[in-house]
Amino acid sequence: MKRITLLLAALLATQITFAQEEVAIEQNINKPIGCLNINAGWEVRLMHRETEGYRIAIVVPDQFAGIAAETQVCNLKGDTLTILKNDMLPRETILELEGPLELQEIVLFTEAKATFDRLVIPEKAVKYEIYIGEKSEMTVHQMIFNGEPFIRLGNESKLTIDTIQGCGKPFIETYNAQFQYGKSLLDGEIVVKEFKKPSWFYYEVQAPKVIKTEMKDGKPVTTERYKIWNASVALDVGIGFRKHQNPVDFNSPFTNNGIRAINVGLSTAFRFSDRWTLTTGLRYNFNDYYMAHQLKLNENGLEIIDGQTPIQQNRLVNDYLGIPAELHFSLGEQWKSSLSVDAFFGRRIRGLLRTRGPEDNYKDWAIEDAASLFNPWKLEVGFSVNTNLIGFIHGIRVYTNLLPEYKPGVTTDKFRSIGVEIKL
Repeated sequence: MKRITLLLAALLATQITFAQEEVAIEQNINKPIGCLNINAGWEVRLMHRETEGYRIAIVVPDQFAGIAAETQVCNLKGDTLTILKNDMLPRETILELEGPLELQEIVLFTEAKATFDRLVIPEKAVKYEIYIGEKSEMTVHQMIFNGEPFIRLGNESKLTIDTIQGCGKPFIETYNAQFQYGKSLLDGEIVVKEFKKPSWFYYEVQAPKVIKTEMKDGKPVTTERYKIWNASVALDVGIGFRKHQNPVDFNSPFTNNGIRAINVGLSTAFRFSDRWTLTTGLRYNFNDYYMAHQLKLNENGLEIIDGQTPIQQNRLVNDYLGIPAELHFSLGEQWKSSLSVDAFFGRRIRGLLRTRGPEDNYKDWAIEDAASLFNPWKLEVGFSVNTNLIGFIHGIRVYTNLLPEYKPGVTTDKFRSIGVEIKL
């Protein structure tokens, strides 16, 4: 009997708990709102209503009604409404906002959470932006796009749209974040540009994805495809060292101890599938030859002057400007790596002989024009292993020059070389 009594008491207490009433602490806003900022600590529920003003209410169990009544929920400055951080009530306390949700800007700060029943981007909006901060979540049951709004998702944030409608062209950037939707009836397209975070200090841009809805057999069909060209430009930098297989005769003036190379370029990418990408652009190629002999330039070309005193140092320098093309094969997102083959076709800009001696303690170089020695064209090919797992090093490239190093007639020596480059 005692056990039955205790059981009935527990059940009664549970019923009383479930029957606990909720109260809404309300206030009204009669000014128009153009921008909405949301801080953390609330579960903000926004309801679109065709009213002249706004109703904002904290919904809490009646035991927290006194605290809720003393809590400053928001402030309004100009047409910007800021929902303040919740430090007084239990986390994710419900906060309701009702009114005409035709806003110009929405910002969710770190760890904020908001749900919209319907969000309309005005047709006359000149600029419309949504920023979803780090670890924040935004859910929209029905979103009507107009114009070209911009939406940015911060690190580990999430945007979920159940139904997309309208006739706009939204642009969405995700930074290690998640964008998902249920159904799209948009008369237009959505461009999603993803930035992954393979390491702790930088983001890697992915090829943009286009979400487009078309009518087929009288039914809307939504397709997702990657844009072949993403219209972005990347800076490429590489430092390499190439070793010649020197001529049999060591007394050739072109004998050297290696060639330092620096590549700097701008490139853009054409993505054909999840695996294959082609990059091309413009590249500057600088080469510094560490010559083995003391040299002098005359009308016959280079002349060895070993044995003279004081001893001098010589280097040959040339640079090329040209077009690179590199075909990448991705090894998969989990590896964050790719293999690639490349070719660079360049035109010589200049060629120099640099000389320095003990007169100024080997500090300053005397420069002579030596462009007539070098082949005016370069065709370089390479193979690379590319990765984003080694800090600032983005890959290792092995390369060689297929064309003669020097202009025909300057030397009869046959040079074969292979180099290794570090991609930065």
